Amino acid sequence: MAHILVYAQRTPQGIHPGSAAALCLARDIASDRGASITAVCPGDAGRADQFVIGAVSRYGADLLTFCGPAGMRPLQERLRPLVVFVPHTEEGLAAAEGLAGGPTETTWLQDPAIEWDNLAAVTSIVAGTLPWYELPSIIDAEYDNEASLVDLPDWVARLDGHAGRGPLRFFASHDLDASTRAQLGSLGARQAPAEYLEHHDSGTLLWLSNAASGLPEVLRQRGPGARVMYFPGADGQFNASWSAADWVVPGPWPEAIKQLHSDLWKPVLA
Repeated sequence: MAHILVYAQRTPQGIHPGSAAALCLARDIASDRGASITAVCPGDAGRADQFVIGAVSRYGADLLTFCGPAGMRPLQERLRPLVVFVPHTEEGLAAAEGLAGGPTETTWLQDPAIEWDNLAAVTSIVAGTLPWYELPSIIDAEYDNEASLVDLPDWVARLDGHAGRGPLRFFASHDLDASTRAQLGSLGARQAPAEYLEHHDSGTLLWLSNAASGLPEVLRQRGPGARVMYFPGADGQFNASWSAADWVVPGPWPEAIKQLHSDLWKPVLA
């Protein structure tokens, strides 16, 4: 049987949105190709692993392996997957480094209707949409013999399922049009001053700037429970700084912000 590997990056909210979108895409490919999907997550967090197990189950994984310091490489060598997906984050890109079939190429996944026949063997995923699977089953997980040797971040031990909830703020690099401001206001988003960026420790920050500007490095230092949703505008083109974002939402700002009023986005923004 063919295989697909997906790196499931831990976050206080479950798994990174790039991992969630990658699993959904993998589910579509697997259903078409008759493949099996193995999610891979580093470390052994005991009871806190249930958050990862629940997330990868919902989004389409068939199997889950909590791996050791060697990461995905042993599984790739054994399974010889069709494709390896990682989230486009610093952690995800580091996990893909040195894998066979590289270098890693990036795909901005804006909706489920994607031509996936030409995806690179090792592909990083930028989440431009919410996951589109919500499966009811819970899969079993297995642990690599060396999973306990992975040093996990301190927040994992304190995980209670509520991390990341907090205020909704926005920051714009220049003046916004009235329509965009109205959409942000109706969401309940408060404007953040420039000095706030060094103290983004909870909740979600909506960042609006043109694609060429990208995201500032300071956002990489944010607290583990803080999320960033980037809006590069109608002419958004991939920028390496996107690895600092949880989502990169496409489209003109008024239309992109309007999407967030959907009931589907409410749990994310709460």
